Amino acid sequence: MGRGRRRADRAARAGIRSLSRARARTVRISDAATTAQTRALHAHRRALVAQLREEIGVPATPAGRASLVIVMGYPGVGKSHCARLLATALAGAHVATDHLRSRLFIAASYADEENAAVFGIAEALVEELLAEGHTVVLDATHLTRRNRAPAERVAGARGVTVHHVLVTAEDAEARARLDTRGRDRAADDHSDADVRVYERMRERGFEAPASYLEIRNGPLVNDEVARVVAIIAGAA
Repeated sequence: MGRGRRRADRAARAGIRSLSRARARTVRISDAATTAQTRALHAHRRALVAQLREEIGVPATPAGRASLVIVMGYPGVGKSHCARLLATALAGAHVATDHLRSRLFIAASYADEENAAVFGIAEALVEELLAEGHTVVLDATHLTRRNRAPAERVAGARGVTVHHVLVTAEDAEARARLDTRGRDRAADDHSDADVRVYERMRERGFEAPASYLEIRNGPLVNDEVARVVAIIAGAA
Protein backbone atom coordinates (compact mmCIF):
# COMPACT_ATOMS: atom_id res chain seq x y z
CA MET A 1 0.00 0.00 0.00
CA GLY A 2 2.84 2.42 0.90
CA ARG A 3 4.66 1.76 -2.39
CA GLY A 4 1.37 2.27 -4.29
CA ARG A 5 0.76 5.63 -2.64
CA ARG A 6 4.33 6.76 -3.37
CA ARG A 7 3.94 5.82 -7.04
CA ALA A 8 0.65 7.72 -7.17
CA ASP A 9 2.28 10.77 -5.53
CA ARG A 10 5.17 10.69 -8.02
CA ALA A 11 2.72 10.46 -10.92
CA ALA A 12 0.68 13.37 -9.55
CA ARG A 13 3.81 15.53 -9.14
CA ALA A 14 4.91 14.64 -12.67
CA GLY A 15 1.49 15.66 -13.98
CA ILE A 16 1.68 19.01 -12.18
CA ARG A 17 5.17 19.66 -13.56
CA SER A 18 3.94 18.82 -17.06
CA LEU A 19 0.96 21.16 -16.67
CA SER A 20 3.19 23.94 -15.34
CA ARG A 21 5.53 23.55 -18.33
CA ALA A 22 2.56 23.67 -20.70
CA ARG A 23 1.26 26.83 -19.04
CA ALA A 24 4.70 28.42 -19.20
CA ARG A 25 4.94 27.62 -22.91
CA THR A 26 1.48 29.14 -23.44
CA VAL A 27 2.48 32.33 -21.62
CA ARG A 28 5.71 32.59 -23.60
CA ILE A 29 3.87 32.06 -26.88
CA SER A 30 1.24 34.65 -25.86
CA ASP A 31 3.93 37.15 -24.84
CA ALA A 32 5.77 36.59 -28.12
CA ALA A 33 2.58 37.13 -30.11
CA THR A 34 1.81 40.34 -28.21
CA THR A 35 5.33 41.61 -28.76
CA ALA A 36 5.18 40.85 -32.48
CA GLN A 37 1.79 42.52 -32.81
CA THR A 38 2.83 45.66 -30.92
CA ARG A 39 5.94 45.99 -33.09
CA ALA A 40 3.82 45.67 -36.21
CA LEU A 41 1.40 48.31 -34.89
CA HIS A 42 4.29 50.66 -34.18
CA ALA A 43 5.68 50.17 -37.68
CA HIS A 44 2.33 51.05 -39.25
CA ARG A 45 1.35 53.76 -36.78
CA ARG A 46 0.62 56.45 -39.34
CA ALA A 47 -1.63 54.20 -41.42
CA LEU A 48 -3.49 53.17 -38.29
CA VAL A 49 -3.95 56.79 -37.24
CA ALA A 50 -5.48 57.58 -40.63
CA GLN A 51 -7.91 54.66 -40.27
CA LEU A 52 -8.81 55.36 -36.65
CA ARG A 53 -9.52 59.03 -37.18
CA GLU A 54 -12.22 58.03 -39.65
CA GLU A 55 -13.75 55.68 -37.09
CA ILE A 56 -13.89 58.20 -34.25
CA GLY A 57 -15.65 60.80 -36.39
CA VAL A 58 -13.27 63.76 -36.49
CA PRO A 59 -15.11 67.02 -37.31
CA ALA A 60 -14.72 68.04 -40.96
CA THR A 61 -13.19 71.35 -39.92
CA PRO A 62 -11.57 72.45 -36.64
CA ALA A 63 -13.88 74.35 -34.31
CA GLY A 64 -11.30 77.03 -33.60
CA ARG A 65 -8.10 77.22 -31.61
CA ALA A 66 -6.66 73.80 -30.75
CA SER A 67 -6.99 72.57 -27.19
CA LEU A 68 -6.61 69.31 -25.31
CA VAL A 69 -9.14 68.13 -22.74
CA ILE A 70 -7.76 65.30 -20.61
CA VAL A 71 -10.63 63.40 -19.02
CA MET A 72 -9.78 61.57 -15.78
CA GLY A 73 -11.66 59.24 -13.44
CA TYR A 74 -12.11 55.79 -11.99
CA PRO A 75 -13.78 52.96 -13.93
CA GLY A 76 -17.56 52.99 -13.79
CA VAL A 77 -18.02 56.72 -13.17
CA GLY A 78 -19.15 57.36 -16.74
CA LYS A 79 -15.99 58.94 -18.17
CA SER A 80 -16.68 57.97 -21.76
CA HIS A 81 -20.29 59.19 -21.61
CA CYS A 82 -19.14 62.56 -20.27
CA ALA A 83 -16.24 62.69 -22.73
CA ARG A 84 -18.65 62.18 -25.64
CA LEU A 85 -20.87 64.97 -24.31
CA LEU A 86 -17.86 67.26 -23.99
CA ALA A 87 -16.63 66.45 -27.49
CA THR A 88 -20.06 67.16 -28.98
CA ALA A 89 -20.47 70.44 -27.12
CA LEU A 90 -16.95 71.59 -28.01
CA ALA A 91 -17.19 70.36 -31.63
CA GLY A 92 -14.08 68.32 -30.90
CA ALA A 93 -12.74 64.81 -31.50
CA HIS A 94 -13.25 62.10 -28.87
CA VAL A 95 -10.18 59.87 -28.55
CA ALA A 96 -10.81 56.98 -26.14
CA THR A 97 -8.01 54.54 -25.33
CA ASP A 98 -10.51 51.75 -24.55
CA HIS A 99 -11.96 52.09 -28.05
CA LEU A 100 -8.50 52.10 -29.63
CA ARG A 101 -7.51 49.00 -27.66
CA SER A 102 -10.65 47.15 -28.77
CA ARG A 103 -9.87 47.96 -32.41
CA LEU A 104 -6.19 47.04 -32.19
CA PHE A 105 -6.32 43.85 -30.08
CA ILE A 106 -8.85 41.02 -30.33
CA ALA A 107 -8.19 39.85 -26.75
CA ALA A 108 -6.77 42.64 -24.62
CA SER A 109 -4.08 41.60 -22.13
CA TYR A 110 -3.15 45.04 -20.75
CA ALA A 111 0.48 43.92 -20.85
CA ASP A 112 3.13 46.66 -20.79
CA GLU A 113 3.95 46.38 -24.49
CA GLU A 114 0.27 46.38 -25.40
CA ASN A 115 -0.31 49.48 -23.27
CA ALA A 116 2.67 51.17 -24.91
CA ALA A 117 1.21 50.44 -28.35
CA VAL A 118 -2.26 51.73 -27.46
CA PHE A 119 -1.05 54.93 -25.83
CA GLY A 120 1.59 55.49 -28.50
CA ILE A 121 -1.07 55.42 -31.21
CA ALA A 122 -3.36 57.60 -29.08
CA GLU A 123 -0.57 60.17 -28.74
CA ALA A 124 0.11 60.10 -32.48
CA LEU A 125 -3.60 60.63 -33.15
CA VAL A 126 -3.80 63.49 -30.63
CA GLU A 127 -0.69 65.12 -32.08
CA GLU A 128 -2.07 65.01 -35.62
CA LEU A 129 -5.45 66.42 -34.59
CA LEU A 130 -3.92 69.22 -32.52
CA ALA A 131 -1.62 70.12 -35.43
CA GLU A 132 -4.74 70.58 -37.56
CA GLY A 133 -6.28 72.90 -34.96
CA HIS A 134 -8.87 70.53 -33.48
CA THR A 135 -10.09 70.37 -29.92
CA VAL A 136 -9.32 66.86 -28.66
CA VAL A 137 -11.06 65.15 -25.75
CA LEU A 138 -8.70 62.39 -24.58
CA ASP A 139 -10.58 59.74 -22.61
CA ALA A 140 -8.69 57.39 -20.26
CA THR A 141 -8.39 56.83 -16.51
CA HIS A 142 -5.41 59.26 -16.33
CA LEU A 143 -5.24 58.87 -12.55
CA THR A 144 -1.47 59.28 -12.29
CA ARG A 145 0.89 62.02 -13.44
CA ARG A 146 2.88 59.45 -15.39
CA ASN A 147 -0.21 58.45 -17.41
CA ARG A 148 -1.04 62.05 -18.29
CA ALA A 149 2.50 63.22 -19.02
CA PRO A 150 2.87 62.00 -22.66
CA ALA A 151 -0.30 63.78 -23.86
CA GLU A 152 0.66 66.88 -21.90
CA ARG A 153 4.07 66.89 -23.59
CA VAL A 154 2.46 66.62 -27.02
CA ALA A 155 0.22 69.60 -26.24
CA GLY A 156 3.08 71.57 -24.68
CA ALA A 157 5.28 71.09 -27.74
CA ARG A 158 2.59 72.78 -29.83
CA GLY A 159 1.73 75.48 -27.33
CA VAL A 160 -1.76 74.06 -26.90
CA THR A 161 -3.85 74.76 -23.80
CA VAL A 162 -4.56 71.69 -21.65
CA HIS A 163 -7.72 71.34 -19.55
CA HIS A 164 -8.01 68.54 -16.99
CA VAL A 165 -11.52 67.29 -16.24
CA LEU A 166 -12.23 64.78 -13.46
CA VAL A 167 -15.44 62.75 -13.76
CA THR A 168 -16.86 61.51 -10.46
CA ALA A 169 -19.94 59.58 -9.37
CA GLU A 170 -21.39 58.04 -6.23
CA ASP A 171 -19.53 54.89 -5.23
CA ALA A 172 -22.72 52.80 -5.33
CA GLU A 173 -23.56 54.07 -8.83
CA ALA A 174 -20.08 53.28 -10.15
CA ARG A 175 -20.23 49.76 -8.74
CA ALA A 176 -23.71 49.26 -10.20
CA ARG A 177 -22.49 50.31 -13.67
CA LEU A 178 -19.56 47.91 -13.47
CA ASP A 179 -21.86 45.10 -12.35
CA THR A 180 -24.23 45.82 -15.24
CA ARG A 181 -21.28 45.86 -17.66
CA GLY A 182 -20.48 42.28 -16.70
CA ARG A 183 -24.02 41.14 -17.54
CA ASP A 184 -25.25 43.48 -20.27
CA ARG A 185 -22.53 45.51 -21.98
CA ALA A 186 -23.65 48.57 -23.95
CA ALA A 187 -22.67 48.69 -27.62
CA ASP A 188 -20.46 51.75 -27.10
CA ASP A 189 -18.77 50.39 -23.95
CA HIS A 190 -15.24 49.23 -24.83
CA SER A 191 -13.82 48.97 -21.30
CA ASP A 192 -12.92 45.64 -19.67
CA ALA A 193 -12.62 47.13 -16.17
CA ASP A 194 -14.69 45.45 -13.46
CA VAL A 195 -15.28 46.02 -9.75
CA ARG A 196 -11.92 44.45 -8.87
CA VAL A 197 -10.09 46.91 -11.14
CA TYR A 198 -12.15 49.74 -9.65
CA GLU A 199 -11.17 48.74 -6.11
CA ARG A 200 -7.47 48.40 -6.99
CA MET A 201 -7.43 51.86 -8.54
CA ARG A 202 -9.26 53.35 -5.56
CA GLU A 203 -6.60 51.89 -3.29
CA ARG A 204 -3.81 53.44 -5.36
CA GLY A 205 -5.54 56.81 -5.30
CA PHE A 206 -5.66 59.82 -7.60
CA GLU A 207 -2.62 62.01 -8.28
CA ALA A 208 -4.37 65.29 -8.99
CA PRO A 209 -2.95 67.84 -11.42
CA ALA A 210 -2.30 71.37 -10.15
CA SER A 211 -5.79 72.42 -11.23
CA TYR A 212 -8.76 70.68 -12.76
CA LEU A 213 -12.48 70.93 -13.40
CA GLU A 214 -14.96 68.37 -12.14
CA ILE A 215 -18.07 66.83 -13.66
CA ARG A 216 -20.28 64.95 -11.22
CA ASN A 217 -22.09 62.30 -13.21
CA GLY A 218 -25.72 61.86 -12.21
CA PRO A 219 -29.19 63.30 -12.90
CA LEU A 220 -27.77 66.79 -13.59
CA VAL A 221 -24.86 65.64 -15.77
CA ASN A 222 -25.95 67.78 -18.74
CA ASP A 223 -25.83 70.89 -16.56
CA GLU A 224 -22.44 69.81 -15.22
CA VAL A 225 -21.07 69.36 -18.74
CA ALA A 226 -22.48 72.72 -19.85
CA ARG A 227 -20.77 74.44 -16.92
CA VAL A 228 -17.40 72.89 -17.76
CA VAL A 229 -17.79 73.61 -21.48
CA ALA A 230 -18.46 77.30 -20.71
CA ILE A 231 -15.23 77.48 -18.67
CA ILE A 232 -13.17 75.73 -21.37
CA ALA A 233 -14.67 77.86 -24.15
CA GLY A 234 -14.04 81.02 -22.14
CA ALA A 235 -10.39 80.09 -21.71
CA ALA A 236 -9.84 79.57 -25.46
